[in-house]
Amino acid sequence: MIRTARSREIGLTVVLMIQVGIMFVVSPLAATGRLPPVLVEIFRIGLAAAAVVLLTRNRVASIAIIATFLVSLFLSVVMKAGMAALAIDLERLAATTAFDIAVAAAVANVAFGGGKVTIHRIMGAVILYLSIGLIFANAYRATALLLHPSFAGLTSNPGQGFSALLYFSLSTLTTTGFGDITPIHPFVRSLANLEAVIGQLFPATLLARLVTLHAAGDRKG
Repeated sequence: MIRTARSREIGLTVVLMIQVGIMFVVSPLAATGRLPPVLVEIFRIGLAAAAVVLLTRNRVASIAIIATFLVSLFLSVVMKAGMAALAIDLERLAATTAFDIAVAAAVANVAFGGGKVTIHRIMGAVILYLSIGLIFANAYRATALLLHPSFAGLTSNPGQGFSALLYFSLSTLTTTGFGDITPIHPFVRSLANLEAVIGQLFPATLLARLVTLHAAGDRKG
């Protein structure tokens, strides 16, 4: 199916809305028990479907998004069935990270493709910025499982572990640094420093460039 450039750009805004819903509404409420965890998977299904239907133009990209999502979903079901183990948890994190990267790649292909810069492309850059936070949160979760001690102030509740690390990741990405969760292990500190640097450079370079090009296009129009 051939998708027009306009429909793919609008798809960026749709994907952003779903991603924001997952990160800032559904996941936190699920972590506190106010919403059933299955809603997180339902929203992730919507994210995968939106990325495939609205953004991707080739079969390989679509297969990559669908395959990584299905693997991460299967491993999540296995864990919820009482078969959770360190290896399975790490495999799920790897599959989830691969899914986030596949979606980010599809978004980047549209956001930074040729043609006029629109507001939807700027929304695509915001998706990429949030995706960085997600990917680093997965990395922090892996270090919390493998390196001890990794963090101070991290909850021991498994249901809230990723939510807390996503909070830490976004705080680091935006260099907010509330200080309630802090990295202890030298490798984790290095990882946090890397995320903080990326968090400063991305808005100042790529995102700012898109906004400038969009403003220049409006003046010419």
